[in-house]
Amino acid sequence: MKLPARILPMILLLASLACLSGLSPAPTQTSLPLPTVAAGTRQYTLVRVTRADGALADVLRAQVGKAKSAFRRPFVELDATWCPPCQAIRQSLDSGDPRMVDAFAGTYIVQMDVDEWGNSLGGTGFDASAIPAYYELDQFGRPTGRMITGAAWGDNIPENMAPPLKAFFRASK
Repeated sequence: MKLPARILPMILLLASLACLSGLSPAPTQTSLPLPTVAAGTRQYTLVRVTRADGALADVLRAQVGKAKSAFRRPFVELDATWCPPCQAIRQSLDSGDPRMVDAFAGTYIVQMDVDEWGNSLGGTGFDASAIPAYYELDQFGRPTGRMITGAAWGDNIPENMAPPLKAFFRASK
């Protein structure tokens, strides 16, 4: 009997979870689908891409494929190391703030530093004039037109950042 192509990954995932059921995994960037995520495992994926990874269109198309395989919704994050809101988001996620973890749940975030990618963003649909900026990606790795920036909240604290980010990430396509 031939199984539909969508069933096999789910069977493999369930088998993997069964094997891990006796372990207490540390937080990692492991991609597991929601809602069956083991305690202590990140419910989102963050992937930093650089220009050395290849042409932007090819890199994003490949990352969307990985997001789909991980049962995650793909987004691009434009950020910079010097950006205070970017630092606050990163720090909140690294510390495991439950509001931010919940806001990012189910996402696959392709992080791009605007200082590195800025010159190659022209004509792509991404705008680095306000960061952080999150763009929803379509099946081909192109921006859908849906985006949110740090202007969507006040102070860069989890109680301000998490609600608009959660609403954005959970919105229907």
